[in-house]
Amino acid sequence: MATGGSFSRTLEGGHEPFYDFPCSLCEKEGKHLEAVRYCEECFVYMCESCVRNHNRFPHQLLDQRAFVKVAQSKLVSFPTKRCLKHPGEVVNIYCGNHDVVCCSSCKVLEHSNCANTKHLIDAAKGIQKSDEYQTIKQETRALLNDAVRVLADRKADISRIENERKDVMKIIANFRKKVNKYFDDLEENALDALHDKAEIIVSSCEQDTKDLTVMKSTAENMLKQLESFKGENECDLFVQVKTDKIFLSNAMQEVLNISKKVQKDAINFRIDLKIEPYLSSLEMLGSFTEIPMNASNHSPVAKDRHERQSRASTSSSQTSPDNRAPLPIYMYKTQLYGKFGVKEKSDSKACDISNICQLPDGTILIADNINSKLKRLDQSYKLLDSLQLSVPPHSICNVGSDEVAVSLFDAKKVQYISVKKKLTSKRSFSTGNYCRELVYVDDKLYVCCGDIYDSSSGCIEVYNNTRQYIIL
Repeated sequence: MATGGSFSRTLEGGHEPFYDFPCSLCEKEGKHLEAVRYCEECFVYMCESCVRNHNRFPHQLLDQRAFVKVAQSKLVSFPTKRCLKHPGEVVNIYCGNHDVVCCSSCKVLEHSNCANTKHLIDAAKGIQKSDEYQTIKQETRALLNDAVRVLADRKADISRIENERKDVMKIIANFRKKVNKYFDDLEENALDALHDKAEIIVSSCEQDTKDLTVMKSTAENMLKQLESFKGENECDLFVQVKTDKIFLSNAMQEVLNISKKVQKDAINFRIDLKIEPYLSSLEMLGSFTEIPMNASNHSPVAKDRHERQSRASTSSSQTSPDNRAPLPIYMYKTQLYGKFGVKEKSDSKACDISNICQLPDGTILIADNINSKLKRLDQSYKLLDSLQLSVPPHSICNVGSDEVAVSLFDAKKVQYISVKKKLTSKRSFSTGNYCRELVYVDDKLYVCCGDIYDSSSGCIEVYNNTRQYIIL
């Protein structure tokens, strides 16, 4: 190493000069120029050209005579990372108030009032042995594991949604077979709505998948950089840790948010229950009107039809209250939809269904009197769950969006049941006599009470929200 005024020499057998103190900035670009100044704040040697560019910043520069002293200080590491906000500056400051690294310009502009600031070279000492370094590696591994798990779950959601889409399409197709060809438009609208809903959910899943994939790749790179650090430059590691810490904070929250959506989206389809009963009740596409007779009514076929209709109307119709004109009786055709078993393995006896009620969510609640159970069925009439009661249930009625009232005939009580995710017994109250049928109207519960063997005991008890009643 040169110790006097000359700081350069030529390599033996070569023509390119070799300098004890080359320009740090030019050296990165493959150039070999002698340094004439050293910046104490940026920790770099600079040639005359770089000094002219660097003079825009108020930094303390040392001349060549102080180079040996700088070299003898044996700096373990020095800042090299460039500030993103000020590309001409090196990240060389640590603000303890905000726990961030920054450059000198950032310090002047954003952290001038911060009391806890240090030079990066001092703040970075011992970072490799710090708990923060170990913690950031552990949290990066945890993030990576969570991202991989949620990514797999989200991909499974895509497959599940596709299967549910196919199931709903089968429901729509099966229902479509029960109606006539004029329902093509309704079917098309239902399928469009189904595809739109599925696309929205799948699009959300795919976006989350893309985000998690990018997050996973970033976390893998972060962990690779952290684990491959060999101790050459603690400043670089310190900057890496602080940068990764900010990313981890945002990424872990994003993974948490996405994980909350896993298996939350689903596609369920419920056929409008008014359509099929209405269609099955129809005998014709229209109705007859009273119109004057015309020539066509005198044809043999028309006359015979008119006589048969008249005889049927006379023999099977009821008369109106004023006995002036017969009231028509309409004949309806019905067809068996299907038979469905509701017996559970735990049932000790054959099912005896005393009442049935459709819940607001479309599921069916039935009262199995002989087994003292309430049983809930899905829209395909498959058994979902059940609730064992102490006495046989008799009648059921809705009393809210997530609650039903059940009459317990033998116990002379009305039991309230929660019909949320799980059937659960709630409050109850006693009636004046055996309670049979129930109906809930305008926030009042009407209970038909009385002994079936004593007609004089029959009454209707009307209960309000405070369970007070009057006897009618």
